Amino acid sequence: MKDPLVSISLVAFNQEPYIREAIESCLMQVADFDYEIIVHDDASPDKTPQIINEYASKYPEKIIPIIQTENQFSQGIEIIARNVIPKARGKYIAFLEADDYWIDPKKLAYQIEFLESHPDVSMCFTATKKINASKPEEFKIRRYRRYDCVCPPEDVILIGGHLLDMGSVVVKKSIFDEVPDWYYSSRMWDNTIPLLSTLHGQIQFLNKVSAAYRVNTPGSYIQKNVRYLQKRKSHILTTLELLEGFNRGTDYKYDPLIRRKTRLISVGMLLLSNPDEDIFKKYYSQLSPGLKLEYKVFNFIGWHRLWERYRQILSHFRKIKYI
Repeated sequence: MKDPLVSISLVAFNQEPYIREAIESCLMQVADFDYEIIVHDDASPDKTPQIINEYASKYPEKIIPIIQTENQFSQGIEIIARNVIPKARGKYIAFLEADDYWIDPKKLAYQIEFLESHPDVSMCFTATKKINASKPEEFKIRRYRRYDCVCPPEDVILIGGHLLDMGSVVVKKSIFDEVPDWYYSSRMWDNTIPLLSTLHGQIQFLNKVSAAYRVNTPGSYIQKNVRYLQKRKSHILTTLELLEGFNRGTDYKYDPLIRRKTRLISVGMLLLSNPDEDIFKKYYSQLSPGLKLEYKVFNFIGWHRLWERYRQILSHFRKIKYI
C-alpha cells in the first residue's frame, strides 16, 4: 500500500468480546482512498492480542499491530501520542476504542471529504449511538447539535469530556507535530485531543450518527473510577492539572472559562479531601461564595455521589458539565 490518507488508531485492553466487531467496522469502510488500521493492545491477559494478530495476518497491508508485553497505561504512558502516532503514515487520524464500533460504512469518506475541503478545520466529530453493554437493546443518540456547525472553544472547555465520543473523531495528524507538556497531564482523550485541536484550527460537528459507544462495559476506566472514590479524586486532580496547563500554555487566552470550569469540578475533589490537605486549601480558596455554600451543604450530607447527581441534573440546563 502507498502511504494511506487516514490512519485509524484502535486501542484495546481486555476486549476479547468486542475487538472483532471493532476491527470489522473499520474494515467495512467504503472510501476512494487508502487507510491503515493501527491496533494497539496494552498487554491484555485475555485473548485480545491473539485476535488482533489473527486479523493482522489476514490483512497484512491494512492492519498494523502493536502488541505490548507490559501495560503502558499503568506506567503512566500516554498511548496515542507516544505509541500510535509515531507509527501512523496518514494525513488524518481517526479514533476508536475496542469496545466501541463504527456503524456507518461511509463514516471516513464523508469526514475526510469535509476536512479536505475545509483546511481551517483541525478536527471533526459526529453524533453517536450510546449503548448500554448490559442491555444492548437500550440506546440513546448523543448529538452536540441537531445541525452541522462549528464547535467553539468555549464548549470544548466547559463541556469537556461530555462533548463527544472519541469513536466519532477525525483530526489532522499535524496537531501532534509538537505536543505541549500539558497534554500529558491526562490520558482521557475526549478531554486532551479536543483541547489540542483548538490550537490548530476549528472543530466541526457533523450531524450524522457514525459510531456506537458502549457504556458499562466490565472493567472499564469509567466504571472503576465511579466505584473507587480515591481513583475518582485522582481523576479530578489530573483534569485540573490538564486545564491549568492548557491555560498557561495558551497565555491565559481562555482564563475566565478555565477558572469557571476548574472552580466547579474542584468541588467534587474537595468533597473527597481532608480540609487539612494543602490541595484542599488551594482549591477551596478559589471557590465563589455560592460554590463554598454548595460544598458545605453536600459535605454535611456526606454523600459525594449525591452531589454528582445534583450536578448532572443541572448540566441538562447549562453548558458546563461536571467533568
